Amino acid sequence: MKKILQAILDFFYEIFLGCRHSHLTRPFTIQHETYKVCLDCGKRIYYSPETLLPLSTREVRRLEAARAGELKVVPVASSASALAGDHKPRIAA
Repeated sequence: MKKILQAILDFFYEIFLGCRHSHLTRPFTIQHETYKVCLDCGKRIYYSPETLLPLSTREVRRLEAARAGELKVVPVASSASALAGDHKPRIAA
């Protein structure tokens, strides 16, 4: 009975508050990324390979941006006059 009650409480805890990440692997490095993995939900928790301390949110964003590569900006196919509102309405005859 106690195990069932604990399972129910854990279930609602994860629904409302998310995973506690209490069952983690050891830190390991694959393809120049050092992280631990939560065995319950699969989330990666990134670590610094030098200090083996968890990375901050800002450092994780930088890591993901570096992994994504350079962003390319593609111009929109509309003319500048259409953006300025100088277009003429088309009326069907």
